Amino acid sequence: MSQENLQQRYSRIIQEMGQLPTMPTIAAKVMQLVNDPASSAEDIARFITKDLALTSKVLRLANSAFYGIPRTISSVNSAIVILGFNTVRSLVLSASVVKIFPGRADNNGFDRKAFWKHSFMVGMTSRMLAQMYRKKKMVDVEIAFSAGLLHDVGKLILEQFAGDDYLPVIAEARKQGLPLYQLEKTMLGLTHADISAMLIEKWQMPNELREPILYHHFPTDAGEHLDVALLIHIANYLCHKKGLGSMDEEPFGPLHTDAEQLLTALGPSLEEIEADMDKQLEEAEPFFALIQSD
Repeated sequence: MSQENLQQRYSRIIQEMGQLPTMPTIAAKVMQLVNDPASSAEDIARFITKDLALTSKVLRLANSAFYGIPRTISSVNSAIVILGFNTVRSLVLSASVVKIFPGRADNNGFDRKAFWKHSFMVGMTSRMLAQMYRKKKMVDVEIAFSAGLLHDVGKLILEQFAGDDYLPVIAEARKQGLPLYQLEKTMLGLTHADISAMLIEKWQMPNELREPILYHHFPTDAGEHLDVALLIHIANYLCHKKGLGSMDEEPFGPLHTDAEQLLTALGPSLEEIEADMDKQLEEAEPFFALIQSD
């Protein structure tokens, strides 16, 4: 492709990005309150109850077999106390993003249900790795989850708003057996990680979330947010390795050298980590089904 055609395609995609969705108002407020140490469960409940769908999801999760509470939880305030602020933040973020980009299986080579399963598992695995890593160095496990959940959302945005440009990139990546981000850069002039970072900026989320997402394929470029970027990079690699990619037959790149070293330093063997991933996948199915429900 000539440089002129590449620039035209790049400009067209950037123009389309003007349609990027905003974070739902109630979800944005809940996220703000959860991140405020002065907030109480009552403060958060007051906003969640303004959204019937979120109210239902919080109550259903608190009453699920996963938590095993011996009595029925009927108030959002009680549910928040039981679940904890971090779980509520993850639930609100997950449910809000999935609502904006509904999970459906299309016939164009992009399966949204598979995409969300990959994204959710990368988030769960990132959180698991962050918990292991905290024995050596403090990291925010919920930032790790959120970055893992949103690391590939740029693919979804490109497919939705620039599908005519993007679907040929997916086909070419499969044909050549190359990681998708390499073909994106060559054929579009930007990558899904760039688009993901644009969404994070539009949603006014912190830089500690944006940088690991932007550099999840090149974690050593993430500067002061290197640790979380490496964890997301590892989680993404392990999910692809287990066949949990965001689309069928998606080629993926190798594990970065620094990520290999961090993975070894975590302590558990790769086999033990993969066994934990299998357990998390099984335990997360009710949560995964919940965030996709109406």
